[in-house]
Amino acid sequence: MIEIYKKLPGTNCRECGESTCMAFALKVKNAQCKMSECPYVKHEDEENLTEEPIVTMGNNYKRVSNELEEEIKCVDLKEAAEAIGGNYEDRNGGGVIRLKMMNNEYEVRNEGLFKGNQYCQDSWSKIIIYDYVRMKGNISLTGDWVSLGHFPNTASHSKAFQKKAETKIAGKFDNNMSGLKERCRELEGVEVHGKIKADYVCGFKLLPRVPMYLCFWEADEEFPSSCKLHLDTSAEAYIDIEYLAYLLEWFVKIFVEC
Repeated sequence: MIEIYKKLPGTNCRECGESTCMAFALKVKNAQCKMSECPYVKHEDEENLTEEPIVTMGNNYKRVSNELEEEIKCVDLKEAAEAIGGNYEDRNGGGVIRLKMMNNEYEVRNEGLFKGNQYCQDSWSKIIIYDYVRMKGNISLTGDWVSLGHFPNTASHSKAFQKKAETKIAGKFDNNMSGLKERCRELEGVEVHGKIKADYVCGFKLLPRVPMYLCFWEADEEFPSSCKLHLDTSAEAYIDIEYLAYLLEWFVKIFVEC
């Protein structure tokens, strides 16, 4: 479903009849809609759509990231840094926010997003970080953990998405708790105690103020290994929830490809 979503414009224009692009992607996945019902997807014929849709969404993401980059130029970076947990510094007459996303260090400068002192070319990274900066959540974490489906406009797709992601982690580390813990340490996870009854709980920072908690239960005589991913209820104040879903998918992909 997420792969289908990536090929959509992500604008939630509702011209397909669904409230969000994510809801439309789920219906396409379940054969309840055709990809061609999105007026912004180009294709050659219906038979090839499920294998390799002919789209130009890469150009669309680039356009959106460029638009957000222009918007960021009007944002007070010093004020934003304090609100989102970034580190601010004055440099060469301009402001810079240093922050981490998925354990990778980035800099938001007046002229754009940089990674390793090189201008970042990845449109998704730019979209997510620019959105995070401009939203300026500026609220405290609540300490209440919820699944992705807790947030508005996600109930229709979150169950299928989260089940797939959580099952993938559970299967990867079935009967391998030591491997799971080692992978968590490699990704700068911090073990959490006392919050939820699980065999192992580890917290990660998808963004400075967007924590994600991985809860893992080992297999026993009655049940197989299982995993649950939780978020703080404050997440929607910091990032668009559809971008958050993409970040979760990104995390799972990195986590299991060890």
